[in-house]
Amino acid sequence: MRLGLFGGTFNPVHNGHLRCALEVQRGLELDRVDLLPNAIPPHKTSPGVSAEQRLAMVELACANHPQLTVDGRELNRLGNSYTVDTLAEIKAQQPQAQLHFIIGMDSLLNFHQWHQYQQILEFTHLIVCHRPGHQLHPSSTAAALLEKHQRHSVKALQQHASGGIFLFAATQLDIASSALREQMANGQAADFLLPPQVVDYIEQNQLYRS
Repeated sequence: MRLGLFGGTFNPVHNGHLRCALEVQRGLELDRVDLLPNAIPPHKTSPGVSAEQRLAMVELACANHPQLTVDGRELNRLGNSYTVDTLAEIKAQQPQAQLHFIIGMDSLLNFHQWHQYQQILEFTHLIVCHRPGHQLHPSSTAAALLEKHQRHSVKALQQHASGGIFLFAATQLDIASSALREQMANGQAADFLLPPQVVDYIEQNQLYRS
């Protein structure tokens, strides 16, 4: 089984997240992509928006897409929640699965600062969604990491259980959760930026109000 994993705070989940997940799922011929809402510190949580509500919005967003499912394990974990721990758990539960962890180019730039980042590559491939033409600085740590681990085709990626980095040119929708929160706090509509069922949930629960 080829499984995609897409982490994020999803505060709120928006059409840019879903578009990226679906494009990676189809482009890499993955069986499915699991969205993993991250635990975030209380001081960074939007007022009145709980982890349970963020999870509910992701579940609503994925409801009409059988290729996308939701994994809420990080929201139930006590203490620090590290990607390497999540991947170790998933690999222990599904030892035959080939894992593909989806990140943005901004995350690749500081990936070497992640907790036990080298062990992460023992569990999974990294799928980096980027803008076409975006170049890393040649002397950066990220560039050296890419040179060592990059796979240049889906076929090359599939031939190895883990350890590859694949640059995926996903469609870039200029939507940011932070901007959406500000927009909704100012009373502006978020239609066509969020899935309709998520818009309804936000309105029913009066989330992101100033």
